[in-house]
Amino acid sequence: MHETPQSPEDGPQQPDVQTSRRRVAATLLRQALGFRDCPREAIDALVATGHVATLGKGQMVVRRGDPFDKLCFVVEGGLEISVTQHNGRRYLVAYLQPGDVAGIMSLWDHLPHSNDLLARHPTTRVLLVPGSDWRALCALHPSLVQALELQMASRYRLLHERLIVDSAMSLEMRLARLLPLLLTISGQPAGAGDKPSIRITQADLGELLGVGRPRANFAVQKLKQLGLIELQYSAITIIDPAGLARLGNL
Repeated sequence: MHETPQSPEDGPQQPDVQTSRRRVAATLLRQALGFRDCPREAIDALVATGHVATLGKGQMVVRRGDPFDKLCFVVEGGLEISVTQHNGRRYLVAYLQPGDVAGIMSLWDHLPHSNDLLARHPTTRVLLVPGSDWRALCALHPSLVQALELQMASRYRLLHERLIVDSAMSLEMRLARLLPLLLTISGQPAGAGDKPSIRITQADLGELLGVGRPRANFAVQKLKQLGLIELQYSAITIIDPAGLARLGNL
């Protein structure tokens, strides 16, 4: 049975630490895709049932094949969803940032977790909500079910895009199609707000696109030269969503 990751500061001797981290989790959930449409009392009730755990870089939340009847919300840092084969080859599925959700499939079908879920940053914090509490809350707050459905739909769209990508497409075109999807998953529609940003490194983009960092960097620089994006440290800001859509043939 997988044990909940903890650090000494997360123990019951410091309830104020848990309280403050639950507040951060609630703030993030009120901005997250799907959950931002839930009533305040639903989010408060959800956060109150959870425990905020702290992980070090590389520490597992759950391994592929282990039971995991929990819903996992990223509060700080980030998680990697991946599968490592017996030969050591790693297949990246997705990166999760603060406000993102994991553990959905196992929560619904009660089967073992289908991939590894591990921390990507030295201090990563996650809110873990037991499945029994989640199901009880869903009976009281149907909006929580709708929020999770929207999260799943956005993940499916990202996976679908990666499956149907045409090898004849240029890397710049594939990147132009990927960035709006990453924005949607983060809860920021590409056409909403002023210059929405994605927190992601070019190495991470390369893994999502199935290429090395140098090729990913070349494609990113090309989009920058076209005036479609701006670059900051570990972040990409979209400044011309319509131009991205045209380049990606969306």
